[in-house]
Amino acid sequence: MHTVRLTIHDTIYEKLMGLLEILPKDKIEIIEEKDEFPAISFEEAKLKIERAMNNIPKNEGLNLSTAIEKVIRS
Repeated sequence: MHTVRLTIHDTIYEKLMGLLEILPKDKIEIIEEKDEFPAISFEEAKLKIERAMNNIPKNEGLNLSTAIEKVIRS
């Protein structure tokens, strides 16, 4: 047996799952996992941090819980 871990873009997820589901059930086991937090690129993270840091001296920041909720939902 082999184990493969894939990260699949939402646009092709259903197609890949359909393909896997036609394989013999006794030959493949599908264990689905979903990332708890959305992944963002380094550049996106850098921009968010720069914006946040620029707003600190202007007293335009958010409280911690609000900031965390915005990051998780974006």
